[in-house]
Amino acid sequence: MKNKYLVVIDEPRIQETCDAYFKWKDLNTYVKSLVSRGINIPDAISEPMGCYCLDLLWNKSSGGDAQTKEGKKIEFKATSNYDYDLSSFGPECEFDDLVFLRFNLETNMLYVYDTGVSSDELKKIKLSQYGTVADYQEIGKRPHFSIIKEIIEVKNLEPTVVFNIRKGQIEN
Repeated sequence: MKNKYLVVIDEPRIQETCDAYFKWKDLNTYVKSLVSRGINIPDAISEPMGCYCLDLLWNKSSGGDAQTKEGKKIEFKATSNYDYDLSSFGPECEFDDLVFLRFNLETNMLYVYDTGVSSDELKKIKLSQYGTVADYQEIGKRPHFSIIKEIIEVKNLEPTVVFNIRKGQIEN
């Protein structure tokens, strides 16, 4: 039986998502003109873009943000600040692969990093002298850290895919 919550992001869906991105960006710009902090990019925009770029099935229900066609569970984390991110992972967060979505709002480009990091590997990342991600999760905390600094820079990762949001197409 097909899972009705798993959605293929086809051409019409990605175009709708790109349109939604520009509406969010306009609202974000307006909000930032009033207060210093903008609005986080909604999952309903970032996740379909990530799925389109990596040919994944978007999970509109619980149990991971996306799935490969083989059934691997994908976790997305995104930032709309190209130079900075702060992500958190709850104690129950389990996934086969972490994908980081790095938006550049000035150029309307999305840089997709398939990190190859599972939740088990993530738990080994040392966050402080006091412990790892797992240590924090075991006491019921949601550890916050930079995926850019702790994974992308440490592993010297390059984007897996670059997506031009204005054109609605993959660049590489």
